[in-house]
Amino acid sequence: MKRLLEFFLRYFQIFYLDPHYRISDSKTSGSAESDAWIVITGSILTWRLVNNRGQFQLAVAPTELLSRDNWFWLSVIRQHLDSDEDTQLDADGITWLYKNVGRIEQLFSDRATAMQSCSDLNDLKEAIAVRLFGPG
Repeated sequence: MKRLLEFFLRYFQIFYLDPHYRISDSKTSGSAESDAWIVITGSILTWRLVNNRGQFQLAVAPTELLSRDNWFWLSVIRQHLDSDEDTQLDADGITWLYKNVGRIEQLFSDRATAMQSCSDLNDLKEAIAVRLFGPG
């Protein structure tokens, strides 16, 4: 958890300095270095920052439609919006997030738009899985 919180404080002022967001949940394996996550909730978007065995990942879901199927890795959102290929959560990905958080919010700005965006993003997740692993 310690490493995750350091990463969060270093790179995600976009969330902890915005009064519209709050840390709403967290979990740790007890390790200071890996296997932990925090959830940051806002009125439109809910974010999950994960340290999975030392790899940082960021997922987003529409706050009003939270469900297991409606979580999307930042790389999927980026591919949907800009046709970029799957990317790691690195300095470039964080810069992209800062510049595009408004566009991400627009995907989920109201219930009808959020439902359509979730459908489109789930279709994209399926297409990525087929491309990487073949048909199910």
